[in-house]
Amino acid sequence: LGAFDSVDLAGGEWVDLADRFAEFMEGRERLIQVATSGGRDFFRLRATGFADLDDARRFCSALVAEDAPCIPVVVR
Repeated sequence: LGAFDSVDLAGGEWVDLADRFAEFMEGRERLIQVATSGGRDFFRLRATGFADLDDARRFCSALVAEDAPCIPVVVR
């Protein structure tokens, strides 16, 4: 759902998305992961609680249709 400079910014985006897409966010849980690229830390905001990749793709399609960023991925 996005990459942010801080946990607080990622958490704020989750709240905004939950308000904007309440019906799609129902049953989803927030996951914020720290990642490093180019020596810089950032925080990935992800949603969990999908049955499979197709379920995640449907979720992302609904968000993208309303101009919200979303990329479906499988966590390994």
